[in-house]
Amino acid sequence: MWLKVVCFVVIASSAVAKQDELLDELYGVEGRNKIAICVRASGGNWRRCDGALYNREWVVARAHCLGAAPSRDMAAERVSAGGACHLAAAGNTGLYRSRAVRHHIMHPWFDLAIVIVKTPYNNLDQLANATKTRLKLRRHGVYKWMKHYFDAFALTRNYDYNINRIARSLKTYHHPIWYFFTTMVLPSALFMLFFVYVTFYTGKTQEVPYKQLRYSKKLTHV
Repeated sequence: MWLKVVCFVVIASSAVAKQDELLDELYGVEGRNKIAICVRASGGNWRRCDGALYNREWVVARAHCLGAAPSRDMAAERVSAGGACHLAAAGNTGLYRSRAVRHHIMHPWFDLAIVIVKTPYNNLDQLANATKTRLKLRRHGVYKWMKHYFDAFALTRNYDYNINRIARSLKTYHHPIWYFFTTMVLPSALFMLFFVYVTFYTGKTQEVPYKQLRYSKKLTHV
């Protein structure tokens, strides 16, 4: 029994360490990308979730820390500008550090979430190794998921209904059955249709009159 508990703690610690390692790289050289996501809990209490700016509007955070809280119960505080959750709880907002949350989306498989603030931050800190960070996000399709959401959000950023619809489509897009259909079944079907079209409906055809298809009768003289 105790062996199972120890194994569980070790595995959980490893998972948290990997997640922290990712956020640490996103914090930037001077740590100015570090964001505290303040989540209002029951009883009027607030809890802090560590996050890091991915761009001026996006904060990458842990999905398990945000929990099931709605976006209206969240606030973003920039740590390097003196932001803290007790300030958000007291309603003490600052122009350079405090941001209200417009929307957030959970990754369907991994312990990642994107929190979108209503007002962009002024600047970003430089990453120590941007290429390494992007490669790490590319693992398991995380970077592709983020880019897909970013492209869709850029077109419909002012419409809450479309944002919710995009969030639902992202969850559907990453469902294993739908992923298998879009990567295996659909390309195969399109290839077969293309093959049939090229084989039977392309190329020059020679039209032969119907009368020429009949055998000509030989005339014999008696």
